[in-house]
Amino acid sequence: MVSIDGKTLRGSVDTANGKLALHVVLAFATANGLCLGQVNDGSKSNEITAIPELLGLKGCIVTLDTMGLDMEG
Repeated sequence: MVSIDGKTLRGSVDTANGKLALHVVLAFATANGLCLGQVNDGSKSNEITAIPELLGLKGCIVTLDTMGLDMEG
């Protein structure tokens, strides 16, 4: 099974240089405890557009949190 979720990296804000916190979307193999890939999302609002980049996986069960339910297709 592969789980996909977005995470904001704590402590990644750089207010001195006007940089927002880093937000990444991860694909995680739950049975193996292994991160299969991650994409820098840029902002939390674009998590849905980052998910298809991680879905190059075929023949896997994929779970999404409620952000992923709005995906088209």
